[in-house]
Amino acid sequence: MIIASTWLALTLALSACAWCAIRTPYTLPLFAVAAAVALYVPTGTPRLTAPPAGHYQVLGADIVVDRYIDALLKPEGKEAMLYRLPYSTSEANALQAAMDGGNGVRAEVGTEGGVAYDGEPPVSDSEHKQAEQPQLNVGG
Repeated sequence: MIIASTWLALTLALSACAWCAIRTPYTLPLFAVAAAVALYVPTGTPRLTAPPAGHYQVLGADIVVDRYIDALLKPEGKEAMLYRLPYSTSEANALQAAMDGGNGVRAEVGTEGGVAYDGEPPVSDSEHKQAEQPQLNVGG
Protein backbone atom coordinates (compact mmCIF):
# COMPACT_ATOMS: atom_id res chain seq x y z
CA MET A 1 0.00 0.00 0.00
CA ILE A 2 2.79 2.42 0.89
CA ILE A 3 4.66 1.69 -2.33
CA ALA A 4 1.53 2.19 -4.42
CA SER A 5 0.73 5.47 -2.65
CA THR A 6 4.29 6.70 -3.08
CA TRP A 7 4.25 5.69 -6.74
CA LEU A 8 0.97 7.57 -7.28
CA ALA A 9 2.26 10.70 -5.55
CA LEU A 10 5.49 10.62 -7.55
CA THR A 11 3.57 10.05 -10.78
CA LEU A 12 1.26 12.99 -10.10
CA ALA A 13 4.19 15.25 -9.23
CA LEU A 14 6.12 14.27 -12.34
CA SER A 15 3.07 14.62 -14.56
CA ALA A 16 2.40 18.09 -13.16
CA CYS A 17 5.97 19.04 -13.98
CA ALA A 18 5.63 17.60 -17.48
CA TRP A 19 2.30 19.33 -18.06
CA CYS A 20 3.57 22.69 -16.94
CA ALA A 21 6.89 22.43 -18.74
CA ILE A 22 5.99 21.26 -22.22
CA ARG A 23 2.20 20.79 -22.21
CA THR A 24 2.24 17.47 -24.02
CA PRO A 25 0.08 14.72 -22.52
CA TYR A 26 1.98 11.79 -24.06
CA THR A 27 4.78 12.27 -21.51
CA LEU A 28 2.49 11.15 -18.65
CA PRO A 29 2.86 7.40 -19.37
CA LEU A 30 6.62 7.80 -19.71
CA PHE A 31 6.87 9.53 -16.34
CA ALA A 32 4.57 6.93 -14.76
CA VAL A 33 6.86 4.12 -15.92
CA ALA A 34 9.92 6.06 -14.77
CA ALA A 35 8.34 6.54 -11.33
CA ALA A 36 7.51 2.82 -11.04
CA VAL A 37 11.06 1.83 -11.97
CA ALA A 38 12.51 4.40 -9.56
CA LEU A 39 10.46 2.92 -6.71
CA TYR A 40 10.91 -0.73 -7.64
CA VAL A 41 14.70 -0.75 -7.77
CA PRO A 42 15.65 0.50 -4.28
CA THR A 43 12.77 -0.86 -2.17
CA GLY A 44 14.25 -4.27 -1.44
CA THR A 45 11.25 -6.11 -2.82
CA PRO A 46 12.07 -9.53 -4.27
CA ARG A 47 12.93 -9.66 -7.93
CA LEU A 48 10.28 -11.53 -9.85
CA THR A 49 12.78 -12.47 -12.54
CA ALA A 50 14.91 -15.58 -12.32
CA PRO A 51 18.48 -15.09 -11.14
CA PRO A 52 21.17 -15.32 -13.83
CA ALA A 53 22.91 -18.66 -14.19
CA GLY A 54 25.85 -19.07 -11.85
CA HIS A 55 27.03 -19.98 -8.37
CA TYR A 56 25.59 -18.18 -5.33
CA GLN A 57 25.88 -18.18 -1.58
CA VAL A 58 22.46 -18.36 0.11
CA LEU A 59 22.42 -15.79 2.91
CA GLY A 60 18.84 -16.49 3.96
CA ALA A 61 15.60 -17.97 2.74
CA ASP A 62 11.90 -17.96 3.49
CA ILE A 63 9.89 -20.92 2.24
CA VAL A 64 6.16 -20.28 1.90
CA VAL A 65 4.64 -23.70 1.27
CA ASP A 66 2.81 -24.11 -2.04
CA ARG A 67 3.43 -20.46 -3.00
CA TYR A 68 7.05 -19.34 -3.39
CA ILE A 69 10.59 -19.35 -2.00
CA ASP A 70 12.26 -16.02 -1.17
CA ALA A 71 16.02 -16.47 -1.27
CA LEU A 72 18.72 -13.88 -0.58
CA LEU A 73 21.42 -14.87 -3.07
CA LYS A 74 24.92 -13.41 -3.20
CA PRO A 75 26.99 -14.00 -6.33
CA GLU A 76 30.77 -13.95 -6.09
CA GLY A 77 32.08 -10.39 -6.00
CA LYS A 78 28.65 -8.71 -6.27
CA GLU A 79 25.92 -7.49 -3.96
CA ALA A 80 23.28 -9.82 -2.57
CA MET A 81 19.86 -9.73 -4.22
CA LEU A 82 16.49 -11.02 -2.99
CA TYR A 83 14.74 -13.29 -5.50
CA ARG A 84 11.27 -14.79 -5.42
CA LEU A 85 11.61 -18.28 -6.83
CA PRO A 86 8.76 -20.58 -7.82
CA TYR A 87 7.86 -23.20 -5.22
CA SER A 88 8.43 -26.86 -5.78
CA THR A 89 8.49 -29.50 -3.07
CA SER A 90 11.81 -30.95 -4.22
CA GLU A 91 13.58 -27.56 -4.27
CA ALA A 92 12.09 -26.57 -0.90
CA ASN A 93 13.22 -29.89 0.63
CA ALA A 94 16.72 -29.52 -0.85
CA LEU A 95 17.02 -25.95 0.45
CA GLN A 96 15.75 -26.90 3.91
CA ALA A 97 18.14 -29.86 4.13
CA ALA A 98 21.08 -27.64 3.11
CA MET A 99 20.06 -24.96 5.64
CA ASP A 100 19.74 -27.55 8.43
CA GLY A 101 23.47 -28.27 8.07
CA GLY A 102 24.21 -24.81 9.50
CA ASN A 103 27.57 -24.53 7.77
CA GLY A 104 26.64 -22.37 4.80
CA VAL A 105 24.41 -23.01 1.84
CA ARG A 106 25.41 -22.72 -1.78
CA ALA A 107 23.07 -22.53 -4.75
CA GLU A 108 23.73 -23.20 -8.39
CA VAL A 109 21.32 -21.69 -10.89
CA GLY A 110 21.25 -23.51 -14.20
CA THR A 111 20.76 -21.98 -17.62
CA GLU A 112 17.19 -23.28 -17.74
CA GLY A 113 16.24 -21.65 -14.42
CA GLY A 114 16.50 -24.66 -12.11
CA VAL A 115 18.21 -24.18 -8.75
CA ALA A 116 20.30 -26.81 -6.96
CA TYR A 117 21.14 -26.29 -3.29
CA ASP A 118 24.13 -27.74 -1.48
CA GLY A 119 25.46 -27.34 2.03
CA GLU A 120 27.88 -28.89 4.44
CA PRO A 121 26.40 -31.74 6.48
CA PRO A 122 25.83 -31.00 10.16
CA VAL A 123 28.75 -31.69 12.47
CA SER A 124 28.23 -34.99 14.22
CA ASP A 125 30.51 -37.21 16.23
CA SER A 126 29.88 -40.76 17.36
CA GLU A 127 32.48 -40.55 20.12
CA HIS A 128 31.01 -40.24 23.61
CA LYS A 129 32.02 -36.94 25.21
CA GLN A 130 33.31 -36.73 28.76
CA ALA A 131 32.00 -34.03 31.04
CA GLU A 132 34.66 -31.51 31.98
CA GLN A 133 35.82 -31.54 35.58
CA PRO A 134 36.56 -28.29 37.41
CA GLN A 135 40.19 -27.67 38.29
CA LEU A 136 39.38 -26.26 41.72
CA ASN A 137 36.39 -26.87 43.99
CA VAL A 138 35.57 -23.96 46.32
CA GLY A 139 33.04 -24.34 49.05
CA GLY A 140 32.02 -26.95 51.36
